[in-house]
Amino acid sequence: MTTEASPSLTCSTRDASRLLGISVRTAQLWVEEGRLQAWKTPGGHRRILVESVDRLVNEQRRAGLPKSMPFGVLVLRDDPLERAELQALLGNVLPDCVVSTAANGFEGLIRIGETAPEVLITDLCVKGLDFFPMVHALVGNARNRAMLIVVLVESEADRAGVRMHLPDEVVLVGTPVDGAELAALVRAFLSNWRRQKEKRDHQLEKTC
Repeated sequence: MTTEASPSLTCSTRDASRLLGISVRTAQLWVEEGRLQAWKTPGGHRRILVESVDRLVNEQRRAGLPKSMPFGVLVLRDDPLERAELQALLGNVLPDCVVSTAANGFEGLIRIGETAPEVLITDLCVKGLDFFPMVHALVGNARNRAMLIVVLVESEADRAGVRMHLPDEVVLVGTPVDGAELAALVRAFLSNWRRQKEKRDHQLEKTC
C-alpha cells in the first residue's frame, strides 16, 4: 500500500477492474502483489492510484491484449425451465455477452456483487427478496455505472400495477419474451454505455 493520495487521482477497485478487463478479485490480488498501487481510506475502503491503472492498461495495449471483458447479462428467474430457455435465447441473439443465471433473489444479489453485470433481467416476483426495495437499491447503486434492469411482466394489468412502484430507469417487458425485441433493447443500451465509457476513459487519460 502507498501513502494517501488525492481522491481525484484514485479510483475504486471495481473501476480499476473494469478499465483493465479483469475481475474485482484479480484487481485485489494485483494490489496485494504490488502490481497496482493503492491505499485505504479511514473507513477501510481501498483506493487505487489511477497512474498505476493507466500503466497496466498501456502494457496491455502494447501486448495486444483486450482492454475490456464481454458485457454481462444476469437472468433472475425462479422457474428452472424458463430460466434455461431465456439464457439459451439470449446466448444466441447476444453472442458478445456472457449470460449467467440465478435461481432466487439471494443468489441473484450474490452474483450481482461478484460480477457487476451491465444488464439484469428479472421476474416481477422472485423468492427470497422484497422485490421493489431491491430494484430501487440497485438503481441507486448504479448511478455511478451503467446497469439496465428489465422486469418481465405477464400482462398489461401487471404492467400498469407495478409501473408506479418502480424507478423510471427500469424497463418492463412482456412475456413470453420476444428475443429480437429484447436483444435490440439490450444492444441499444450497451451501445450507449460503451460510448459513455469511452468518454470517461478519455477524460481519465487526460487527468493522468
